[in-house]
Amino acid sequence: MGCSRAISAESPHLKTRDRTAVIRFALILCVFWVPLTLCAQEPSPKDLQKMARNPFADIIKVPFSPDIYFDAGPYHRTAADLQVQPFFPFRISQGWLFIPRIVATAINYVPDLTQASGGTVGTGDMVSTFFFTPAHVRRIIWGFGPALLIPTATNSQLGAGRWGLGPSFAVLSQPEWGSVGVLVQNILSPSASTKRGPVNQMQIQPMFSYNLPHEWYLTTNPTISGDWTQHAGDHWLVPIGGGPGRTFKVGRQPVDANLTLYRNVVRPVSQFSPKWQLTLQVTLLFAKHG
Repeated sequence: MGCSRAISAESPHLKTRDRTAVIRFALILCVFWVPLTLCAQEPSPKDLQKMARNPFADIIKVPFSPDIYFDAGPYHRTAADLQVQPFFPFRISQGWLFIPRIVATAINYVPDLTQASGGTVGTGDMVSTFFFTPAHVRRIIWGFGPALLIPTATNSQLGAGRWGLGPSFAVLSQPEWGSVGVLVQNILSPSASTKRGPVNQMQIQPMFSYNLPHEWYLTTNPTISGDWTQHAGDHWLVPIGGGPGRTFKVGRQPVDANLTLYRNVVRPVSQFSPKWQLTLQVTLLFAKHG
């Protein structure tokens, strides 16, 4: 779990403004959907599968990712969120693409881990990464750029409450059998606030997939988090696992979907981190004209 997925041990209280979560989610969908109506779906199933696994493909992608986190705290509570993660590539020159990658936590539920019931619902923080990558695909695909943490959470229990900025880099290779790569970023906040603590968090996201017949594949894509503001035993959250996926069409609309289960084999010692994570990612693919 990253900055937008952190589970707090403080006692949350439902607030009236949490009702804005549904409105914000609807606005996010409207903003992201408008340019998609200008796109066509032309690549072959094999090409679509490669594009879906490539974070720097010259194709519009809109992943929807509901996540469930199991067995957190002494009462074995369950947390959940829904993230929307659109990619909109722009060609800024003949040789370079500019790709904004937005991770918006549209809906976030954080339980009160000190109690057997109760929790907080609302929107979480947003992380926007702005990648620069070569426009022409080579054997090694790579990109770099700044990552920006935006405090959009509707409740103090649902986000860091701080702006943050840091570097981000990703590298990927796509042989015939699948794909392998990694994305790394580290976000830091400015000087500490009197109300909220500082942010200094690294995220390492390994990317691996193995192709199977009929556009099926196996994948693992966990987010390993390192929080440098914590004590030595509380730095790391390390999930291990994976699951199946498939690239297909619903009518004329190309879709990539996968279901993965992870066990958090390393967890912060003094925090009530969940033991398991279940993620369903459904990605709409929109090939651009021209």
